[in-house]
Amino acid sequence: MRERRYVKVSVAMYDDTKFKIIDKRTERDLIHYVWNRVMVLAGKTNQEGDLYMSRTIPYTVETLAIEFNRGTEEVKLALEVLIELEMVEFTEDCVYRVKNFAKHQNIKVKEKVIVKDKEVKLKNKDVQVAEVSRNVKKEETSNLEVIQKTASNVDDNITKEKVNSNSQDSIPIFLEVKNNKRDNKKNKIDEILEESEDNQIDGIHNKERPLGEGERIMMEFSMCN
Repeated sequence: MRERRYVKVSVAMYDDTKFKIIDKRTERDLIHYVWNRVMVLAGKTNQEGDLYMSRTIPYTVETLAIEFNRGTEEVKLALEVLIELEMVEFTEDCVYRVKNFAKHQNIKVKEKVIVKDKEVKLKNKDVQVAEVSRNVKKEETSNLEVIQKTASNVDDNITKEKVNSNSQDSIPIFLEVKNNKRDNKKNKIDEILEESEDNQIDGIHNKERPLGEGERIMMEFSMCN
């Protein structure tokens, strides 16, 4: 980022109550020195008051101590006082920032650009979230349709198998019943024939039986009382 050649300082700066509080401390010279160096460094980096060594590397207490040619403990003490008086802040991104630097330096154009960029990013995120939710809903509906189709196909196959199995099972049972009836009839006929044959062989009847065609009496027996 392009460096700023000048930093604006108000002539009434030391009339502020915050600077009077600093003047009552024994470390006032150190704190004023660190404050002035922080202001100049913020103008040099020119990132709306954020103190960066480069575009992505922020200053730490150790690197500020090297930059200001002071001890680490001295710089840490001065920063703690400036943070307590809300002249400097330590952001959530672990970056030291001079508060209201852009306001006092009349840096307004870039602030508007940043706000617009944030709004655009938020809109893009909302659009991305909406698209993701739509895609998820489409996938869920398609998966449900596939599950329903497969379930219906399975039910159809099961019913078909049941019908086929019932029809196949009924055929042999029906045939077995018929065969059993025929066998029973045959058995009864065979029994009658056997009984008739046995009666013919014995030839003994209680009463005289009339002769049929082709039959004749071979021998007669009389029973005496």
